[in-house]
Amino acid sequence: MQSVRPDWSITAIVYSDGAEFESFLREMTAIMAEREMRLAGLVQLSEKKPDRVKCDMHLRDLATGELHGISDDRGPHARGCVLNIDRLLGACEAAGAELSEQTDLLVLCKFGKTEVEGGGFRALIAKALELSVPVLIGVPAINLAAFREFAAGLALEIELPRLPSDRFAALECLLDCSSTVRDPYQSRGGSAVGAEVA
Repeated sequence: MQSVRPDWSITAIVYSDGAEFESFLREMTAIMAEREMRLAGLVQLSEKKPDRVKCDMHLRDLATGELHGISDDRGPHARGCVLNIDRLLGACEAAGAELSEQTDLLVLCKFGKTEVEGGGFRALIAKALELSVPVLIGVPAINLAAFREFAAGLALEIELPRLPSDRFAALECLLDCSSTVRDPYQSRGGSAVGAEVA
């Protein structure tokens, strides 16, 4: 089993391509599970429908494997937000019940619109910090300013394209990001966006 207790409370992977990050995070968490890391949190699985503009969204609980549907089917031509907030909160509560001091890492798929507005995964992050459990979370570039305000200097930021293309090497960077990135690239705000960590 491999544990992680980095100097940074939160590691934020900043991305612009949601599908690319979703695939990356699934691969990372699969490798972590193979290494018997004790994970908690939620990763997104988007399911394309041939007769729908919007994907069906699911969250997989990393501790239990349970799949939570979090989107509403609003018809074939729906283009607005299809997120069901009540289902999202239910998934968060279930994930929070599995989070403990024995958890090696809390992994969350996105600091999205719901988090920007004050809800969503914020309570899970707060609980992890209270338990001294490190957090790994994806942050869309468009939400970076809001995330920085929320994280208040507790996060290390790494741009997704700067991670090694080899997934095992990328995982090593993430698990040891404090020693790999912090000293050469730390800014006054604790940011390493744009740092080359390969």
